[in-house]
Amino acid sequence: MANQSGEAKPPIGIVELHGVTWPRFVTKDSLDTLKAYDVWEDDVWVVTYPKAGTHWAMEVVNLILVDGHEDKINRAQQSYPVEFHIQRPNAPPPQYKTMTEWKAPRVIMTHLTEELMPSQIYQGKGKVVYVIRNPKDTTVSNWKFIGPMNFDPKYEKWDDFVRESFSEDMLFGSWFTHVLNFWKKHRHDKNFLFLKYEDMKRDLKGAVIQISDFLGKNLSDEAIERVVEFSSLKSMKARFNQAKEAKDTKEEAPQSAPADKASAPSGDGAKAATSRKIGAPSIIRKGIVGDWKTMFTVAQNEQVDALYREKMAGSGLTIQFE
Repeated sequence: MANQSGEAKPPIGIVELHGVTWPRFVTKDSLDTLKAYDVWEDDVWVVTYPKAGTHWAMEVVNLILVDGHEDKINRAQQSYPVEFHIQRPNAPPPQYKTMTEWKAPRVIMTHLTEELMPSQIYQGKGKVVYVIRNPKDTTVSNWKFIGPMNFDPKYEKWDDFVRESFSEDMLFGSWFTHVLNFWKKHRHDKNFLFLKYEDMKRDLKGAVIQISDFLGKNLSDEAIERVVEFSSLKSMKARFNQAKEAKDTKEEAPQSAPADKASAPSGDGAKAATSRKIGAPSIIRKGIVGDWKTMFTVAQNEQVDALYREKMAGSGLTIQFE
C-alpha cells in the first residue's frame, strides 16, 4: 500500500500479548494495568468484539444517563478502547490513566477479552453491557475498516481476511472465542447485560428500555423517545463525522481512538461537544443486518456456517444473520 507520494507505507503493526493478537498500540503495561484496575461501582463498561455496534451502544448508554438530552453528554469523557496506548510524540496519556479523574458515572469502551477484563468486574463492581453482532456482518465491517489501515499484509485481501477472522491470529482473537467466553461465563451475572445487535436494529426502543432498566434509570416516555432519536443511524452519522478526517488517520489511528487534536477529548460540556467531532471519523458505516451477502462467496459462507454449528453447539446463544 502506497501513500500519496507513491512510497510504500510500513504496516501499522500487530503484537501478540497474553496469547492474543492486538494492534501495536495495545501494550503489555495497558493490559496488566487494566486487569488490576480500580472499577467504580457506577461504571458502565461497553464491551464488544470490534465492529459490533460499540459506539452505538455507548451512545445509547450516554444518552440514557442524561435522560436523552444529547447536549448534556460530557464529550470530554468520550471513550475509545481503553486498552489503547498511543505512543508517539506529543500523544496524550493513555485513557486508563486520565479516566481516574473523570466524573462518575464513567462510560468505558473496550474490546478486551474476558480473561483480561478488570478482575473487580467479576466481583460484582460496575456494570457491563456486552453487544453481540453476527460474525458474518462483523467480519465484513471489520475488513472495511481494518483492510485500508495497513495493519499487516495478511489483512488486506478479503479471502485472506475471512480465513484469519475465525482464527486466533485475528486482531482481538477469534469472534467465537471472544463472544463465547463472555457469554458462557457471565450470562447469568447480575452486573452483565447481553444484547444482540440484530435485536437492537429490530427494536431500538425496546433495547433502550432494557438498558435503562439494567442501569436503574427510570426514564419518562419523552426521554426514551429522545434517546431513540439521537441514537438513530441518521443522527449519529451526522454528529460523529462533524470534522473531516486528518490525512494520517488511516495510517496511525487505532480502532475508534482519537487520531488528532480535533478528535481527542478536550473541553467540557455541550459547547465542546458541538465544536469538534464525536469519536473517530468513519466509524459508522451501513449499520445494517445481512451485509455479509455482498462479500461472502458460497464456499466461504458454507465454511463459516459449518464452523458456527461446531463452535456454538450447546451454548444456548442464537444469532440472526439476516
